[in-house]
Amino acid sequence: MKAATRRVVDLAGLCSTVMKLKSILQRVAAGAAGVALIAAVEAAFGVARSDTEPPGPLEAGNAGAPAELKQCGDCHMVFPSRMLPGRSWTAILSTMDDHFGEDADIPKKDLDVIRDFLTSHAADSPGATPRERHYLAAILPDSTPRRITLTPWWNQMHADFNFDGVKHSQVKSPANCLACHNNNNVIQ
Repeated sequence: MKAATRRVVDLAGLCSTVMKLKSILQRVAAGAAGVALIAAVEAAFGVARSDTEPPGPLEAGNAGAPAELKQCGDCHMVFPSRMLPGRSWTAILSTMDDHFGEDADIPKKDLDVIRDFLTSHAADSPGATPRERHYLAAILPDSTPRRITLTPWWNQMHADFNFDGVKHSQVKSPANCLACHNNNNVIQ
């Protein structure tokens, strides 16, 4: 009798384990279906989180840019205007006497042209595509990042890269995009 009772108890325990396993598998399947649905929607609208590169070439990134914008390239790469909201470009260009520790002496008329272009082609500008607006993901409306490297998008895309040794390498700075990304948007 004891052996039969033990089998019934073992069978009850087995049934309980199977039911728990079934519940877990159902939750995993539902989660996977949810992730697949989100990925499909993001891909359909061109804002897939798996984008590893910004749309368009990094070195230009500013189709139709005025000649005045080339002055920015005298000291650093000319960053694509769509990688920041307009309020960030306005804030960055409002302190050119202390532009990241440097006095970026650009004539006011040129600076106005540069500001007009960057803000009118920013990620939150009316002409921005859904894919270009992707750079705004997770930037709070009252936040004004002054560096592309401080945006949630940039940090998500570079989360698994170790920047500790960058200052002592040829890259020198996380903002030196072209040190790792060549003109064809391929990571070297």
